[in-house]
This record gives sequence, structure tokens and C-alpha cells, in this order.
Amino acid sequence: MQPPGCATLPAPSTLAPTIALLRFESTAPRARSTHHKPSGLPGAQAMARKKIREYDSKRLLKEHLKRLAGIDLHILSAQVTQSTDFAELVNQHPWLSTTKLVVKPDMLFGKRGKSGLVALNLDVAQVKEFVKERLGVEVEMGGCKAPITTFIVEPFVPHDQEYYLSVVSERLGSTISFSECGGIEIEENWDKVKTVFLPTEKPMTPDACAPLIATLPLEARGKIGDFIKGVFAVFQDLDFSFIEMNPFTMVNGEPYPLDMRGELDDTASFKNFKKWGNLEFPLPFGRVLSSTESFIHELDDKVLSNIWNHISVFFLFLFPPEV
Repeated sequence: MQPPGCATLPAPSTLAPTIALLRFESTAPRARSTHHKPSGLPGAQAMARKKIREYDSKRLLKEHLKRLAGIDLHILSAQVTQSTDFAELVNQHPWLSTTKLVVKPDMLFGKRGKSGLVALNLDVAQVKEFVKERLGVEVEMGGCKAPITTFIVEPFVPHDQEYYLSVVSERLGSTISFSECGGIEIEENWDKVKTVFLPTEKPMTPDACAPLIATLPLEARGKIGDFIKGVFAVFQDLDFSFIEMNPFTMVNGEPYPLDMRGELDDTASFKNFKKWGNLEFPLPFGRVLSSTESFIHELDDKVLSNIWNHISVFFLFLFPPEV
């Protein structure tokens, strides 16, 4: 007989798919950057790494680099989806009609330039036509097929120098990699990438950063060194698990990310939901949830919502508003 006040548990057979799924997710290998070289540390990448769109990666970097490092990134971007009204988008972002533009899919896959999916030096009418021809069209990337649903539009930035920067969270710290030879040939030039490992709780000091920028011209070391330290501060403060800029360049002597990828530790959402803002965790390109996985995601959302309600009540009890 069930004691009073105890919830009735589902039959073991109904829990089997859920248990199997959880067991699979806990043992499945985590995806990692094709550029990042393994550190050899045990248990690396054990956190819940969730990819976010380039649009959100740049938004978070711009917002919090100013707050944490006093660096003003003069980057602009707009997001285009099936529901976007271009006239309204231009009203919200007037720069779209006054500058040459770059447009590319924002779908969590790389090698967009090599795949002919990046258009450069367009006006807004040409961007609209480029998007119209490709929105909803199925493409194959890395053996996965799916329609393109989201684009990012940015100012076209002519440049000569391309740098590479990445920060990857490991079990015992973070690996920071930098190269003066960034761009689409980074994999072929990986021998030119300089890497430092920073143990957990050790700050990114000028001495820690020095090996990364040692071969830069003297006049560039200060700006790029400060930028690397600022990016690392954002990485830690917002619980990123991975940041990659390939490339970033210098515009009027200031760092300017051209292409960026980011992953967040979504188990830290309880303390970062205000900093992250209106953030989406899209499924990997070509990924479709099974019915069991959809059930788990819905259950997860309900549980998190319930937890937040209890936390809000708890804090109101501890810190009642002044009357």
C-alpha cells in the first residue's frame, strides 16, 4: 500500500527508454572543435556543452567585453529567419541600408566559405535575394542534411590580416590558442598556432598571455593582448565552454571578430540567465529529436521552471522587499 503523500512512480517498463537515453547521453563522446588539439587531461569536456548561434556569441561578447574589460567592440549584426520582414529589419538596423554587407547561414556548422554559402560585398537588396533563394533549402554538411532556417547579416569589412583565437574549457583549466595565420587555412597552418594552458583559478595575467603574442609586432601586442585577456574574462564570467574566432582582424587598430563560434555550459544557466538574455540553444545541424528525447526536454523545462519558482520564493523569504 502506498504511504500517504507519496507520488506514484511509473512502471519500470515506461522508464526504460528514459533510463536508456540518460545512460546514452552520459556516456556518449562530446563533440569538439576540429581545430582544437586534445590536451590529454582526464575527463576533459565532461560539462554540458551547448552550441549557440554566431549571432548570440557576438552579442554576448560585445555586451560583456565592455563590462568586464572596458573594450568597446564596434561590431554589428542582424538575424534573418523565415519570419523576418526586411523593411522592419532595416528600420531596426539602419546600417543595413548604408553599408556593404556579408550574409551567411547561422546554423552551427563550419566551412561555410568553402561551401559557397557566404556572400560578400552586397547591398541589402542583394542580401534579401540571396536569403530568399536559400531559406528553407536543404543542404548537406558533414554527412547531415537539413534546411537552412537562419542567417546572420553583418557589415562587409575589407581586411588584410587574419588572426585565430580559441578558448576551450578542460577539466583542470582552460586552453587558449592564438595564431597570426587565421582564416580558412587554419587547419593547414596549425603548426603556427601558439597554445597556453591556464589552470583553474589562475588569472590571465600579462605574463600568462605573453607567449601567445610574443611574435607580434610591438605596436600590435598591447591591443591584441588586452583583447585576449578580455575574451578570457567573458569566457569565465558567462560560463562559456568554447569560444573560437576564425578569423578576427584589426579595424582602425581595434580587434574585430569576423567569424565566431561559441558553446556554453548550460548547467550554469541558473546563475547566468540574466547575463545570457534571450538565448536559444538550437539543435545540432540535421538533428531531429525522437519522441523520447522530446519528452525528456519537456520534462527538463518543467523541472527547471519549478525550481526557479521555489528559488524566487526562497529569496523573497530571505530578503523581503522594503515596504
